[in-house]
Amino acid sequence: RPSLGEIMTCGITERENSGESRLLRIVISESAYLIWKLRNERVIGAKGNASDREIKNRWLNTINNRLSIDCLLTNIKKYGSKSIRKSIVLKTWEKVLMNEDRLPRDW
Repeated sequence: RPSLGEIMTCGITERENSGESRLLRIVISESAYLIWKLRNERVIGAKGNASDREIKNRWLNTINNRLSIDCLLTNIKKYGSKSIRKSIVLKTWEKVLMNEDRLPRDW
């Protein structure tokens, strides 16, 4: 369970960029943002509490969107020096994808 300090500093760029630590930063930041959005919907939007199923589905959608963005950002032609190396994306998401054993090596 991350501390408040880890949540607040997860975006610091001078950190190790191994796949595991990068995945942890992604999960922490995306989860914190989703919690913030859910709270705002409940308090400001007066929508009431979201169900467990809705929260799970929204979290999975958030993480899947982030995975898609990571894959898109490997495009060197489009993003040049701002692109992310495929090896970093592969290391970040290894061992967490559903049916990963059925995916091509360079998914």
